[in-house]
Amino acid sequence: MRSRVGLPRGQWMRDRSCVPPGPLLAQPTSEATPASECARHIQRRALRWMPPAKENALMQGTPTSPPAHAAGASLALIALGALATQARAQEPPDPYFARQTIYPSYDAFVSALTDTASIDDAALRDARLDELFAELRAAGQVPYAQGRDVAFLYRGPGSSISFPGDHTGWSTSSSSAGATRLGDSDVWMRAAQLVADSRIDYKIVRDGAWLLDPLNPLHVWGGFGPNSELRMPEYAYPMVTVPRPNQPQGSLSGNILISSSYLGYDVQYRVYTPAGASVGDMPVIYFTDGHEYLEHHLGSAVVVLDNLIANRRVPPTLAVFIDPRDPVTGENKRFQQYVGNVDFADFVALELTSAIDAAYTTDGVPAGRTIVGTSLGGLFSAFLGARHSGRFEHLVIQSPAFQVWPAIYNIYATNASLPPALDIYMEAGTVHDGSGGATMQGILAAGGYDYVFEEVHEGHSWGHWRGKLDDAFVTLLGPP
Repeated sequence: MRSRVGLPRGQWMRDRSCVPPGPLLAQPTSEATPASECARHIQRRALRWMPPAKENALMQGTPTSPPAHAAGASLALIALGALATQARAQEPPDPYFARQTIYPSYDAFVSALTDTASIDDAALRDARLDELFAELRAAGQVPYAQGRDVAFLYRGPGSSISFPGDHTGWSTSSSSAGATRLGDSDVWMRAAQLVADSRIDYKIVRDGAWLLDPLNPLHVWGGFGPNSELRMPEYAYPMVTVPRPNQPQGSLSGNILISSSYLGYDVQYRVYTPAGASVGDMPVIYFTDGHEYLEHHLGSAVVVLDNLIANRRVPPTLAVFIDPRDPVTGENKRFQQYVGNVDFADFVALELTSAIDAAYTTDGVPAGRTIVGTSLGGLFSAFLGARHSGRFEHLVIQSPAFQVWPAIYNIYATNASLPPALDIYMEAGTVHDGSGGATMQGILAAGGYDYVFEEVHEGHSWGHWRGKLDDAFVTLLGPP
């Protein structure tokens, strides 16, 4: 039996470089999207996990505060900037951004900032603050982070500023996210402490309007649009998500339709075929939320597979990206499909796998099939494995929303046939990412399952999940 719990990021065969900070959207020139527009937008998008009251409010059109795709408090809404930002909106994070240390300590920085902000002469104060912020931005130090300490910074007009994000559970309350104005200046600061290798999504709320941090060039995309990103000084960027142009790359099909007798409607999917696919029978990875996992600025799964296969860390592998959206109307059906839905599980395990095995050269055995999902998709991975362990041996469960359907705990605690049939990789964040993974880990340990459970100091976001796919695939598939 293999079980491994809680290895820190970077310890398990990582393909990383020691580069701190991240994503690269153009700095927004017009920042805010009204909360009402965000609320309308979110109703057209897939629901990630949220508290029932929040979900009901959104579905009924009640205005809600717009966070950024988080479990444990709220959900992320969109805050697209100006047209310049939108034009570059779907670029992946910047892997080469580097944070420079410019003060001997965090306290020295705070002292320099508060002293400058306290200068009585307004013109002199503004000039000195211009110089200080120019230095901070050149060093990649907005927000300013050193060790475990971080100062979220805003400079500009406003009567109320807060910094909600993963670290606050997307709460905008003054106690958890509120910033303090420094003297008579236009500088606002919110101090916090995070683990030194953390990575979080956040936004600024200025007088009720949500916006990207105009001083921070790092942006990362979630399922509902871009957020600003903070990479703490010891964060290591997952370089396995960076394309390598000079190596063989697989191909991605267009949308393929399959009519399901179990569901009574059509489902669309896309297929990734690795370079050199004629090498023999291939294992197959099936992704829920496939339309997001395959996008480079979100899940980056295609790039990860290209890199792992080229480096011979996994065998040539087929990937099937299942799209939860209706092929005609665009309605996202993930909530109804992923929460204890027997028909959808039977569709994936019986109809879809049969179609794939007939159309491609696959090994067609349980050990050759992997199901991958995040949040509600992570719940579905566990459900599919429990219902069809004779078809799927490998489960990848990312930030599982088990709290939405807690019956899954009892299934894994009481079904004695599951431990010898399943091989599980499960991971979750420690920053307001829910407790489902940790709760299930206790059940897996007690039941003698073959599993790995890892935690990273991140939240409920694609910036987190994309960086753990290599660990999952190497753990379950191994080298060829």
